[in-house]
Formats: sequence, C-alpha cells, structure tokens
Amino acid sequence: MGKQTWATLALVLLLCSNSRPWAAPVDTPATTQLKQAVAKELASAADAADDNGLKATAIALYDEALKLTPDDKKLTKSRGKISGEDTDDAASLDKYHKKADKTLRKAAAGYRSLWHELMTDKDQATVDAWLERACALDAEGTDAWIEVEYKTLAKDKPNTLRLLQIAEAHPLADANPKLVKARAAALRQAEADVSCKSPIRRKCREHTMQYYLSLPAGWAPDKKYPVYVACEGAGCNFEGACRGGMGSNNAKFIVLTPIGFTNTNALAGVRAKYPYPDSVLEEFDPQRMSFDEPGLLAAIKDVQDLYGGQEKVCITGFSGGGNLCWRMVFGHPDLLVAAVPSCANFASPGKISDNAEAKKNLVIRAFQGDKDEYIEMLNGQWDNAKAQLEANGYANFSREMVPGVGHAGFHDKARDVFTKALEK
Repeated sequence: MGKQTWATLALVLLLCSNSRPWAAPVDTPATTQLKQAVAKELASAADAADDNGLKATAIALYDEALKLTPDDKKLTKSRGKISGEDTDDAASLDKYHKKADKTLRKAAAGYRSLWHELMTDKDQATVDAWLERACALDAEGTDAWIEVEYKTLAKDKPNTLRLLQIAEAHPLADANPKLVKARAAALRQAEADVSCKSPIRRKCREHTMQYYLSLPAGWAPDKKYPVYVACEGAGCNFEGACRGGMGSNNAKFIVLTPIGFTNTNALAGVRAKYPYPDSVLEEFDPQRMSFDEPGLLAAIKDVQDLYGGQEKVCITGFSGGGNLCWRMVFGHPDLLVAAVPSCANFASPGKISDNAEAKKNLVIRAFQGDKDEYIEMLNGQWDNAKAQLEANGYANFSREMVPGVGHAGFHDKARDVFTKALEK
C-alpha cells in the first residue's frame, strides 16, 4: 500500500468510529475471545501509528478496539496517552505500513471469524459491518475467504445473499473475470430466491439512492419481466410499499420502491426510517427532487441491466409518493407503460417532456378514496394535475372515486391497470 492508501484508511477508520451505530450482538465465549483478539491486534497497530506520528489513525484504531472491548481499562489508558502533532509524510506512512500490515491482516481474519460465528444474530447490521471492516483491512485475504464461504453457505440463501452483497460492494481491482461472473450469477439467484418472499434492499450502482426490490417467483436470468415502481407516501414505510406491489404472490412483476425524499415533509421526524448518512439528508433536503428523479432513473436502469426489467415500466405513487409518480409522468412518459397515482399529492410537473407520441399513449388511471381525510386538499391537487395533462397533450387519463375507502394505496387496482396496459 502507498501513502494515499494509508491516508484513506485512516480516514475510513475515523468515519467508522464516529458514525456507525455499533450495537451489541449476543456473545458466546468464543466470540468474546475473538473480540479480544481483534482488539489486541488493533491496539498493536495503534501503537505503530502513534510511534510514527500518525496520531489520528492511532486514536481511531483504539476507538475501534474499545467498541469491541469497551471495559478494557488498559486500552482506555493507552488511548488517553496519545498526544502531539499529527503527521502524514510519506516516510512515516511507509514505516507504519511495514509494522502494521501483518497486524491488521490478523484483525481482518478475526472480523471474518466473528461474522461466521454471529451471522445468525439479529443485529445483522453490526455483524455485516465487521466483515466490511475486514474488506477494508485485508481486501485480498477477505475476498479469498468469501470465495470459500459463499459456496459453503450455498443452501442458506439469506446469508449467501448478505455475503455476496458485501463482496459486490468491495470488488478487487484485478479480480478474475470468471470468478466475478460466477459470483454475480450466484448473487442474482440468491436475490431472486429471497426477494420473491420478502423485499431486499439494494443501492444503485451509479447513484446514492437505495431501493427495495422483489423479483417474481421463478425468476430466470434469461427472461424479461415487467417492472412495477411503487412510490411510498409520507409514512416512509418503503419496505411496506414494495410488499404492497408484490401482493400475496409476486408471480409477475419486478417490484421496485425507491427510498426517496419527495414523499414526506419534515425529514427530521422520520430520520430513523432512512438508511442514508446525515450528510445525504442535509445535502438534498432543500432540493429533494434532484435526488429522487435521477435516483429512480438509476434504479430502473439497475433492474433492466441486472434482472431483465422491460424497457418501459409501470409506476404508482401513494400520497406523498405521488410527487415522484407525477414527475415521471410529465418528465419521462417515454419510459412508462402506465401510471396509477393513488390518493396522490401533486406539487409541480417540473420540466415537461416534448415527446408527443409518448404523452398521447401513456395510460394514467388515478384512484381516490371518497372517505379520505385529505380529500379536499387532494381534489385540488388532482385538478392542478389534470389541467397540466390537458394543456400538454396527454390524452388517456382518468380519475376514479372509490366508495367507502379512505387514504389508501390501491395496489390491487394498480396491478389490474398495469396488466391490461401491458397486454396492449
């Protein structure tokens, strides 16, 4: 490793110690010993960093060790003794590398063992974080371990999925192409086996947005499938929206729910429901559609490229999810087969497409419960959306009032609309 790599590692360690919500998986005597062993190696690397003037790296390593063994008084005392100016000159980094490289590889091996021992623990986030640290500390060794481990776990689809998702997020620059292809195929199959029953969460390859995904039962890599985009409302139950799109038996659609921001009002009130770091929420809170629109387009490209999603998709938006649904209607009608706004908000059409043929052919069926507590407001927003549709060449749209129903998502009706539109 060179100077820049080690400087980056120091930053990663700092970020990990200060921002990741480490929890406490249920320990066994074996995992307690493993944590102590990893903490010992991290402390040894911290001493090497301190000896070479890398004070910030030393502090971060000690903090990481203390998260594993918080009651270790010796580590606490050693961490408190670190003082002086930090340095990042090349000679100091090289000396640190020579002393710490082997130690950190041992720490990575311990993290890998912790993952294996605790992979069935309820606190999957913390356990997976340990394996991610192993990838950062010893990329090649961890990649070789994953190659053996995922084949050992082949029949355990949920844990195979977790393992291969972590591997996908930490690729080796010079990885064997055949190995990469085999892993990708195994990952796609694990995703299909798990997500047809329960949505999984993925990150876009080319955008920060994450999304929930369900593949249809019997998914095969050589077939094409219709895509059902389900935009969630202000409740931010993104997984629930994906489940609504799946229905009782997801036998037909690739269901995609973007984890966006335009669906709700005060992000602070629903912070815990978002998987993003605070920096992402702070950056895009004032300009939410600038995150949601390109993010959804990137997610759609993902499902087309990775899972055989058809070229044009179907979209529904419930309540606040209507904002993104309508944005796709007005901005990207060429990408849509049909749209079903359900008790949907409408704020602005944004930049309107000039594709007259796509606007003319797009099927738009809105549904509104007549017992909806927000009906007066939503009636006004539908009127505004309708005026924009009429003024901009959309010809195939309607709105149905559903008797006896309140504020609802109408996924059953959306599936019917989508099925008929796809048949045409």
